[in-house]
Amino acid sequence: MTSDPPAVTVGVDFGTLSGRALVVAVEDGRELGTAVHEYTHGVVESALPGSGSALPPDWALQIPQDWRDVLRFAVPRALAAAGVQSDQVIGLATDFTACTVLPTPWEGTPLCEPVC
Repeated sequence: MTSDPPAVTVGVDFGTLSGRALVVAVEDGRELGTAVHEYTHGVVESALPGSGSALPPDWALQIPQDWRDVLRFAVPRALAAAGVQSDQVIGLATDFTACTVLPTPWEGTPLCEPVC
């Protein structure tokens, strides 16, 4: 007799300079594995990396690719650290610093991508 592998959920915290992934057992809430991915671009405060366009005073931006990279790198590392397979994941929760807004058209590509 075989039993299904235990279900897990993944939490992803997108912070100011890095993103963190946490794998939790659904059954009892145990933390099974974590990973951190530092953002390549960090906080953009003076000029846009792609165009060199200067930012106004007191502006601080982030590059959307950094957030996707957290999903590409930190989540698989957290799953590996937890010793679980991706088919065991039944949920994904995210949170962002403050009130992060990312405008996109209907297909979901960030509007800033051509200039970021």
